[in-house]
Amino acid sequence: MLILCCRVLLSIAGLLLFFLFDQLSANECLKLGVLLAAFLLGVGGVLQAWRGRSSARAITVLLRVVVPVFYLDAAIKGFLRGYFGMRPNPNAVLQAMFATDQAETGEFFLHNSVALAQSAGGFLLVTAAVLLADRQLQRWQAARDVAAPGLAQQCFAAGMAILLVLLHVNTTMRRENPVLFWPLRYQQYSAQLDAMKSMQHALTAAMAAPRDWNVRYAGEDARTVILVIGESTNRASMSLYGYPRATTPRLDAMRSKLLVFNDVISPAASTVESMMTMLTPADIGNPDAWMAKPNLLMLAEAAGYKTFWVSNQTRNDGWIGLLAGEADESDFINYGTGRGENNFDGNLFQPFAHALRDAAPKKLIVVHLLGAHPSYDMRYPRRFAHFDRAHDAVSAQMERQGRSSWIRNQRDEYDNAIRYGDYVLGTLIGMAEKAKTDRAASLLFVSDHGQEVGYSRNHAGHSASDKSGYEIPMLIWDNRQAPQSAGARAALESRPYQTDKLDATVLGLLKIETRYYAAHDDILSSAFTPVQRFMNGLQYQRGHQ
Repeated sequence: MLILCCRVLLSIAGLLLFFLFDQLSANECLKLGVLLAAFLLGVGGVLQAWRGRSSARAITVLLRVVVPVFYLDAAIKGFLRGYFGMRPNPNAVLQAMFATDQAETGEFFLHNSVALAQSAGGFLLVTAAVLLADRQLQRWQAARDVAAPGLAQQCFAAGMAILLVLLHVNTTMRRENPVLFWPLRYQQYSAQLDAMKSMQHALTAAMAAPRDWNVRYAGEDARTVILVIGESTNRASMSLYGYPRATTPRLDAMRSKLLVFNDVISPAASTVESMMTMLTPADIGNPDAWMAKPNLLMLAEAAGYKTFWVSNQTRNDGWIGLLAGEADESDFINYGTGRGENNFDGNLFQPFAHALRDAAPKKLIVVHLLGAHPSYDMRYPRRFAHFDRAHDAVSAQMERQGRSSWIRNQRDEYDNAIRYGDYVLGTLIGMAEKAKTDRAASLLFVSDHGQEVGYSRNHAGHSASDKSGYEIPMLIWDNRQAPQSAGARAALESRPYQTDKLDATVLGLLKIETRYYAAHDDILSSAFTPVQRFMNGLQYQRGHQ
């Protein structure tokens, strides 16, 4: 039993290495250590206590199967923490992991090949070292005369087996078992998706007669409002916001026609979680309000708007797909392979033009871009590869910051995607400007969230721990924009905002009066009141990580 305890301690030492290299939190390491010890001492102890020397081979097989499973779990969690900035419990991570497809999965592995190789290398090194050391313990055990197990050893083994069972009675500990962790998370995700579908259908049915919404349209006879939702766009890489590279020449040229808000952050660092608050009355403080209150499409339709949803993302995208299905007309140009599809946002021009030509007097057109979602080099035609291997102020700064060559290359590709996004957005604004000059029209562009591409660290991708994962562009074009003094315009554009309140601003553009409109959350309203903003549960301060 002494040798078995030594082998268990050695196995736990491997988990401590993952903790020391910041792959596991202290809490995770403790829980996994307790589960691993209980499993090996419970199952292995019972084998040894009742089978004696004949149990040695079975215990060795047990260790060589169980220990790598625990280490693999630790390596995966460590990788996800580095990629998302959080452990794979929150809904954001679950949806990003499970609401994916074969093409997007392949693209993810390609984009993150370096980080994945590092995690795999760490897993293999730790596993090999522990198993080799365990082999030495096994040889030492084989060379010793081991006394037959006594009553004390049998009682200890039985006690550890009982502890193992009791640990799995506890819900928290059961969920940490690596064998159960991922199936239970997938079950949780599936249950959430089913609940979303059920709740959305029930909400739609219950709101078929919206008498208590107090909806009233207070605008012109003819009005078009366009909401363009970008993907993974960080304002730090836009020359419109002072970036040294000319990534937004079209928007730069029409700057005088735009309101460009310079202090806007997203509510989350992932698409679904952000959009569930952007387009509904839900916000960070009340994330489930979408279940009981009407969303923007419902309110617009109640006010007499015809609604359109034009998207370069997949139709079957969980809650977003359910919301898009409520539009009077929806057009998805991305046929079944989601964000992994090499389908350019410029292909949205035709369905967008169709929506603009529609004769409905009042129209809400939602355009959902694929934007700068990784892999970045798949988001633009080759003629937009302006910054490949560029030697400029940006590349020099990144080199001084110690960014790896791979990260610098990722920034070049990301900036190419931003430049193509400028072409797409500039074209959409131009099409809206030329469509029908006799009707009021507004276009609001905002990204769902940002992206970390070497701004703060050697990482390229989503991040809930870096401000770059949240700091986004937001701008408004309006063909009836009232003239303003330079001071008033600057004050308006500098208003601090978080887009979990975006529904209020869109309702203001729609000229809809309703009990669900809060003027103090409308960034364009004279009654606007800034509130404390949050990033990954912590108070956000501009200019600080």
